[in-house]
Amino acid sequence: MRYIVVFAQQEIGYAVGFDDPSDAVDFLFWGYEEYELLPYGIFDALTGEVFPYKHRGELVVSVNEETISRTAKDYLKAAIRQTT
Repeated sequence: MRYIVVFAQQEIGYAVGFDDPSDAVDFLFWGYEEYELLPYGIFDALTGEVFPYKHRGELVVSVNEETISRTAKDYLKAAIRQTT
């Protein structure tokens, strides 16, 4: 899982991992459209880059890139702990 999406639902932050960047974008798109998720962005675990999410070309919420990065890294650490 290389691409970690970071989002909020009912003011609680979450992260989910994907192998393909298009799956990550689709998750945020449909989560916002259909499930009232507040998409923050995508963290690339390989390069460390953060991509704030833009819905139809516009930012949905202004979130510090460090928040996206930190949430994604915490998610990765928890996932690693569960596999060892």
